Amino acid sequence: MRRDLSLKADDNLDASIDAFLNSRGAQPVTRGLRHDWLASLAQRRRWNWFLPRSAEVSDPVLICYRLEGRLSSGDTQGLAAAALVRWLVPQKTPAECTGVFAWLRQQGLLTPALAESRTRAALSADAPRLAREFAADVPINSRAALLQWSDLLDSPRSALNVLATHPALAVESGALAAGFEKLARTEPRYALDLLPQLTARQGLTSELKDRLTRAAALGAAYDRDKRAIAAFEDLSPAAVDAPVHEWRVRAALWIGDYPRVLAWIEEMPASLAAQPRWRYWRARAVAATRGDEAALPIFSEVAGLRDYYGYLSADRLAQPYNLNARPSQLNAAAQSALANEAGIIRARELFECDMTDEAASEWNAALEGADAALKVQAALLASQWGWFSQSITTLAQTGEFDDVTLRYPRPFLESVSRAGKLAQLPQDWILAVMRQESLFRKDAVSRADARGVMQMVPATATAVAHRWHLAAPGRDGLFDPSIAVPLGAAYLRELLDRYGEQLALSLAAYNAGPGAVARWLPPAQMDAAVWIENIPYNETRSYVQHILEHIVAFASVRGAEAPRLNVLLSDVEPATPSL
Repeated sequence: MRRDLSLKADDNLDASIDAFLNSRGAQPVTRGLRHDWLASLAQRRRWNWFLPRSAEVSDPVLICYRLEGRLSSGDTQGLAAAALVRWLVPQKTPAECTGVFAWLRQQGLLTPALAESRTRAALSADAPRLAREFAADVPINSRAALLQWSDLLDSPRSALNVLATHPALAVESGALAAGFEKLARTEPRYALDLLPQLTARQGLTSELKDRLTRAAALGAAYDRDKRAIAAFEDLSPAAVDAPVHEWRVRAALWIGDYPRVLAWIEEMPASLAAQPRWRYWRARAVAATRGDEAALPIFSEVAGLRDYYGYLSADRLAQPYNLNARPSQLNAAAQSALANEAGIIRARELFECDMTDEAASEWNAALEGADAALKVQAALLASQWGWFSQSITTLAQTGEFDDVTLRYPRPFLESVSRAGKLAQLPQDWILAVMRQESLFRKDAVSRADARGVMQMVPATATAVAHRWHLAAPGRDGLFDPSIAVPLGAAYLRELLDRYGEQLALSLAAYNAGPGAVARWLPPAQMDAAVWIENIPYNETRSYVQHILEHIVAFASVRGAEAPRLNVLLSDVEPATPSL
């Protein structure tokens, strides 16, 4: 039916689709069809069919079609209010809304006040170019401040320089803060240099000074600039929120100031300080300031956990890792009942056809409202089919994390074995990267167009293939694990060679790129755990930590002795000075 909409849409097809949607109700199969059919009805201007069936649409284009349909049909009661809601959204206007927005203008409803509100909404959404476009409808006497705000977002360095050198030049508080926060993210050292001039401006409230100082302190901490400590010290207690609590501790760790680490952890809210991360670092700080014996009870509390910080704590105590493994019990009757449900049958067939997204929609609909015990059985069932991503995801929904074997399958072993020999890597490392990158989905595609189980960008994969004398994968070849796994392993081997076998740096570079890692290298040799804790990208920091957890788990699953993190993580070496 979706195919036929683009080939031969007519009354007969519309009637067939309508009957199909009515008979299938809210089944997942109807979602894409309903969207495409409504779009086709609107394009054919079949408003008598489209309008009664589009009341709940949320897609911006379909919303615009609905507004256009109401206008074309003469249904203008309440139309102005509905169209104004859409007009005020700080997004690029869909072409389908052009007609109804022109009608609003003809009616004199696009007032200067609304135009200013729309422009400010775009500025708040950090869309300066869109704001400039919207500002064309704002009267000239109100436009200057908005354009200044846009400049602060678009070119924060030059715009803030003007304000720093001309302290009498007026600027809105929100605009100043927004521009400075962007500068602190993109050029943290320059922002910190500029901070004294900006906070010295007349008329700044204490709240605005704190906001600027907070942005500069966090930017400096992300940049591992030791001046972050003084900036954090300048903040009033009211400005110390969760990111400040965490990043000022990281900044103190980076420079080895353990008395300050301990003091700042002890100022954290109880819920934050109770996290394994900060319990571990509190123990490290206590050991550094009061001695190892004083820290033993704190390390002992964390050492039993099955996570990165639990393993680090166990290393400190020279204790074995505790994976707390407990297999799930198979319920044969529940398995049989699940396997015979229509939605589960559809999910399996779609999975076997490599239509994983559609399969997941059917799976989720079939298990909606299921209790935890049934979902555990469903996770076991999916694992039996080889649908490991859905098995792991479903098990996680139950909060049952102790079935380590179910959570750590070992798929594509022939490809993994071949890749391990090619790149001289442990198979557990390859599996750990694969699990973290794609959850074993061979059809995975990221926003950056990274593809397949190892999530490689086609250009990188092609270059690696050339260097290793492997067949070029093309774009779709990366969806084949027999091609993707050796290429991913080869790339990880290149990174390990580049960073002198330092696993933490190599994993960070696999995720964030070697350019980012080059910026993050320390000025002197550093404890790997401290370096990892100071990775400024939350995603990359978690990525490295989770892969280390996975390496331990995969060894456990195959009955091998778990590798120790204090062996896997050698000290991070500083950047080599260029000659």
